[in-house]
Amino acid sequence: MIAETKDEMRERILEAALKRFTHYGSAKTTMTEIADDLGCSKASLYYYFPDKKGLHKAVLMKIADDFFAEMEAEADHVHSAEECLKRINGIRSNFLQRFCRLELFKVMNETQTEEMQGVMKAAKEREHRLVTRIIRAGAASGELEVDDPEGVALLYNRAMMGLRFSVLDYPPDYADLEREDIQQIMEQQQLLTEIFLKALKRH
Repeated sequence: MIAETKDEMRERILEAALKRFTHYGSAKTTMTEIADDLGCSKASLYYYFPDKKGLHKAVLMKIADDFFAEMEAEADHVHSAEECLKRINGIRSNFLQRFCRLELFKVMNETQTEEMQGVMKAAKEREHRLVTRIIRAGAASGELEVDDPEGVALLYNRAMMGLRFSVLDYPPDYADLEREDIQQIMEQQQLLTEIFLKALKRH
């Protein structure tokens, strides 16, 4: 049998932790349970991650990479900018609904370190580049009439983010986001996308 590499073992730990966090939430999951799922010692987990918070952050980074990979795959095949942005809205909604038990926003709020702020900034920039690509593709195909794709993408992303903070009737710390809340935000974002893109289409 070929021995596992460090990267392979780390990936197995992340997968096991993600499964537990998704089903039971991070707060109700122990490092011992994750180790038992993997058939290894708890000390093995601490070799790769300093504590459960460090493991949780690594899990968040993993699913964020998967999230962006799925959206970027959509952006690689833009037949309609409007439909592409709507599909990306759907990916975002599915992502939040699937991982709502991970206490995503709670962890982000509690770990406002310089490192986490850098991660959040990089995610926003990645999303901006993604939407810019889609707007630019729409302009190149003749679907949209846009002189400044980057500026339009920035405005669109800010409007979408504004909806995330204004649709709900309670303070949007998102620590306990419910599926109904996600659906409500999704519906408003889809409507905004329709209105926004309609204004950009060639007449």
